[in-house]
Amino acid sequence: MKIFTTLTASIAASAAACVFSLGLQAKPVIFDNDMAIDDWAALLFLVQHPKLDVTAITISASGESHCQPGLTNTTALLELSPYSGKNIPVACGDAEPLDGYAVFPEAWRTDSDTLSGVPVKASERPTSNKHAVEVIHQAIVESNEPVTILATGPLTNIAQWLEKYPQDQKSVERLVIMGGNVNVKGNIIVPLFTKGHPNKTAEWNIFIDPVSADKVLASDLNIELVGLDVTNSVRVTSELAAEFSQNAKTPAALFWKKVLAKNDWFIDSGEYYFWDTLAALIVAEPELCQGSMAGFNVEKSTTTTPWLPTSDMSMSVTRWDGKPRQHLDSERAGTFIADDTRPEIKVCEKTKPSYIFNDFSVIMNRS
Repeated sequence: MKIFTTLTASIAASAAACVFSLGLQAKPVIFDNDMAIDDWAALLFLVQHPKLDVTAITISASGESHCQPGLTNTTALLELSPYSGKNIPVACGDAEPLDGYAVFPEAWRTDSDTLSGVPVKASERPTSNKHAVEVIHQAIVESNEPVTILATGPLTNIAQWLEKYPQDQKSVERLVIMGGNVNVKGNIIVPLFTKGHPNKTAEWNIFIDPVSADKVLASDLNIELVGLDVTNSVRVTSELAAEFSQNAKTPAALFWKKVLAKNDWFIDSGEYYFWDTLAALIVAEPELCQGSMAGFNVEKSTTTTPWLPTSDMSMSVTRWDGKPRQHLDSERAGTFIADDTRPEIKVCEKTKPSYIFNDFSVIMNRS
């Protein structure tokens, strides 16, 4: 039985009448991401959704995409949706984590920078010359209501924003994070790319910048963690990809159809999940996150013997705050540790997979 059930015309029409109600109040959303494969789908879903108003997009350049390709690809993708505002500021943050030398595999970064080789028309939209932190702050202070922040890359920008503008926290309704893992194993070891890596306990976004993650989890923000505990339930299969592709009709959906075709090897490997995309759906519909509350700190111990294949030794020897950059213990970096002295966050543990894939298709094909 297919998980990704094709909606009949009558059901689709009924759903559209409900979801796309003219009286709907759109919620302001700031999207902080590293423009990797799943971010492309998440971005298009966010701007297509009638309940959401994307007011700023910031690139976590310590993640998979480099700054300039991240900016270029973001503006190009925005052109695929008639619902994306023309004045959304798009800006980059720092290219290095707060501490440590960790990087994603270079092959992943190249794929992110090139949109998996899927051609898109370049946009003439301007990008901001401000730092991501300033764009986040500006979007918050200019909003008439509390904002939701969705963070789907390393948390470098979010941590720096909290450090500089702690007073903004009172104006943030939710911080939805795609990252981390609590009761399941990590995903650092990927056979084709990181075989032999010593870290078996962390998730990639947190591993890249655990110092940032630890700062964010210590904040007073209302945090929902969309980690591997829940994203493991939304694996993208070849059957799901085929059904989505068969129903694709809008420019946004047709782009994603091409991405799926380019990444059939990734899907066939069984390693591709709706990570960032699930987090975007949870932004729109909080009830899709079912879980429990707990407090955590993040492992960020230093070492003198780093694992070099995921270390970029060309990084600056001083950190963002002027202190010496240190190597972090690759075996433990990014591991979540329960801590009842920390503020509690909501850990998403269950969702509705069949609904997730259906809803994604409906929104992406909104015309």
